[in-house]
Parts: sequence; C-alpha cells; structure tokens
Amino acid sequence: MIYAILCSPGHNRVYFETSLKLSIAEFNIVGRKLSTGFEDIQHQKICDIDYITFQTNNELTQHDIKIISDLSFFYALFKIEYVHEELYFKPIKKEKENFVDESISTILKYTGKTNEIFTRMMINIAFYSQDNTENIKLLDPIAGKGTTLYEGLIKGYNVYGIEIGYNVVNEGCHFVKKFLETSRYKFNYSTMKISGPNKSFSATKHTFETAKTKEDFKRENIKKIELIAGNSIYANSYYKKNYFDIIVGDLPYGVQHGNITNEKQSSFTRNPTELLNLCLPVWLEVLKPNGVIVLSWNSNVLSRKKMEQLFEEKGFNVKNDEAYLQFEHKVDQSILRDIIVAQKLL
Repeated sequence: MIYAILCSPGHNRVYFETSLKLSIAEFNIVGRKLSTGFEDIQHQKICDIDYITFQTNNELTQHDIKIISDLSFFYALFKIEYVHEELYFKPIKKEKENFVDESISTILKYTGKTNEIFTRMMINIAFYSQDNTENIKLLDPIAGKGTTLYEGLIKGYNVYGIEIGYNVVNEGCHFVKKFLETSRYKFNYSTMKISGPNKSFSATKHTFETAKTKEDFKRENIKKIELIAGNSIYANSYYKKNYFDIIVGDLPYGVQHGNITNEKQSSFTRNPTELLNLCLPVWLEVLKPNGVIVLSWNSNVLSRKKMEQLFEEKGFNVKNDEAYLQFEHKVDQSILRDIIVAQKLL
C-alpha cells in the first residue's frame, strides 16, 4: 500500500527549505506506533505538488489514521492507486478530535513567540517517544505566554507551565479566561500563593479546570490548565515527584530572549548552560519514570555535544539514534535551532 500526505500550507513558512526534511524526521519517530509498520518514506513531487509518501504492508487502521492525522505538518491523507495504469488519489478522512479549537495557539501574537506548528512537532516527538496514552500531564518549565500549553490542550492533555515573569503569566491567564468564556466552556478558576521554607522563594499558581460541557464537568471529565508565576528551579516544590509524562520547552535562543535564573537578576545570560545545570535535576525529579523531555535550543550558542553531555550528567538518557538527529535547521542568520530528546529511566 502506498500513501501520500499533503503538508499543511503553513508548514513551509516555519521551516523554509528544511520543512520536508523535518516532516520525514517527525514521521520516522511517530510512525513507530503504526500497527502496519512503514517503509520507503520520502519526499515526492506528484504533478508539481510536494507530498510525503510511504508504504505499508497492510491497510492503515483507524488508529493508524488517527496517529498520522496528529502529525504537526498533516493537511490531508491519500491512498495512491493505479487503475489501468492511471494514478489516482483516494482521499482518506482524517481521524482527529480536538479538545479546543486550534485557534487558541494562534490568537496571541508577540515578539519571540515559538511557532505553533514547531511546538506541535515537539509535543508529538515527546508523546510518541514514551508509552503512556491516558491522562497525559504536560509541563513546559519555561512557558512564556503558553503556546506549548495551548497546543497540549488542543490534544486533550492536562497542561502546566512555569514562567518567571509575573506580568507574562498574568497576561497568559487573562487570555485563557477570555478564550474559555468566549468559547462557552464550563470552567473553574482559582489562584494561590506558594512560599518556600523561611520564604526562600515565592510563587503564584493559577489553575483552570475546564470541560466541554456542563455534563462533562459534573462527571469530572475535565482538563487542567495551570500557570505558575515563579522560578523553574523550584519545580519540585510546586509539583510532586514523578508527576509529569512529558516535558516540552523552547529554550531562550540568546538573541531575542535570554535566560533568567534568579528573580532578582538584572541581566540576561545568553547561554542556556546555567539554566540547565540548575533546572535539569529538578525537572528529572518531577518527570515520571520512562517520561520524556524535549527541548529546543540555539546550537550556535551551545553545541549538541555539550548539550547531550549536560543531560547525561544530570541522569537523563539521551535519544540519539538517527531519527532523533535530523531536526537541526536554520531559523535566521543567528539561530541554528535543534531539538534534544531525553528519557528518564526506571
């Protein structure tokens, strides 16, 4: 069986000339969950249109189609058939049910925002690199205004974010509240202060519990959206050990944004090494055994070799087989973006 995926029109806008390469890299990871297996994945031009094509031994199942529909670059799926030596595309209905409308991650626009399609790809890599499929808890420990959280909520995950900027968190919370109200979702909102021993740190937790309908809410079929205005080095004080299935974040690139590791720090650090040295042990603690962390960073600032060494030193198992080494791509003259994927072992 031969299938063809038509990529989303917005995909080239994110990755430019490397978009098809990254599509194949994502498929090589996500496709491992297909019941049929796959082979011969490649980029093909058919009637001057770009497609990602692949072969399977058997027909795709409904579950397989759901997995393919989840790909960040997915727009449409076709089965390629030949009738009397003529090529025909048989459209296949996608299998996808979003918890909230995809517009939630595109409405907010601001300088330095991580593109939602790229964010979706990182979440997919994290989710399909581990085995849990139920009641997923996703943490973005450097959440900004929440793009990762919104993309996770679209997929129906419980989403949590930590961001050191109080004003940024307040803006994100205001946006979430307005979106849920406008979309007529049933929700509860609460806020609480968190303090460390002897006031060693302080933070504010904002929690939304939401459901599609009142009936779902009564049945406690709810999803949680939580934003903490506080320092990520205290993640293990905000959350229990072994709490999250996946951690996904976009490290500051040292160009538009830097890293702040202390609330009272007046200047930005341009290299993520300090942030990772302080935070990786804490993030490891709140991640479940076999849970996966995916971070993107500017490899012009920190080499991949040094990044992998940092993760290994802190107790993570870095995934560095071929499928995970194909994500480096140029964003602009100063940013060469890459993705690291690592797992917490039992």
